[in-house]
Amino acid sequence: MELYLFLSAIIFWILYYYFEGSHDGAFALETKLMREKLGKEKFSEIEKGFVKYELDWHLFDALEKSLVKIISAVLIYFITDNLLFAFQMIVLAVGIRSVAHDFFVARRMGKGLNHIGPDFLWWDRFLRKMQNLGINQYFIKLIPNLIIILWILLTI
Repeated sequence: MELYLFLSAIIFWILYYYFEGSHDGAFALETKLMREKLGKEKFSEIEKGFVKYELDWHLFDALEKSLVKIISAVLIYFITDNLLFAFQMIVLAVGIRSVAHDFFVARRMGKGLNHIGPDFLWWDRFLRKMQNLGINQYFIKLIPNLIIILWILLTI
């Protein structure tokens, strides 16, 4: 049962993050258009408020996604009666998000694989620092995912 749930979860989360990343990419394109049309001077007048609302938006988005992950794990626990496996499914969902979401955002925006989001988000600042040190963001994201997948496969 766990193997089927594991494989289904991978497909579900990739599809989920395709939709979320495409949504966020469209929002980023809308923001880019607004910045271009307002011009640098006019945008600088609203930039502080813009960043505040974007950080709020990211916070509530993170809470929404956390709720979905927790409820999914609770349902998996009820199905399997395996607390470790339910926890592993949350970790897997977070791991897949780190790769898939950013990949689909960049794809929706027509950017390459080296695209990293705005500098006012701590994760993107970290990825940018690592990139400046010569460490590719997908290396940082894929290694934990491989460890998570191996951990799950060894315990089911």
